[in-house]
Amino acid sequence: MPRLTDKTRRLTEAGYAYNFDRMMYINRLDKKAFSVEFIEDHPESEIQKRIQEKNDGANWRFYTNWPIAQGIERELRRAIARRIF
Repeated sequence: MPRLTDKTRRLTEAGYAYNFDRMMYINRLDKKAFSVEFIEDHPESEIQKRIQEKNDGANWRFYTNWPIAQGIERELRRAIARRIF
């Protein structure tokens, strides 16, 4: 796990778990995932705002510094659903 900072501490306290293979913090219940790069490049207030955003639950939300191609998003959703991450 990367060194715990205030930002990553907020994520873990909100139920996010770090995945080494994907380099993301993932919360299955909220259906949200944050890339390490997004966390590093955004202030703590922005991370907290995104954690608190409501998700309708139908689709996953991925917070990254790059647009996620549909194929990659589908693969991530499948891997998360099968707990292969």
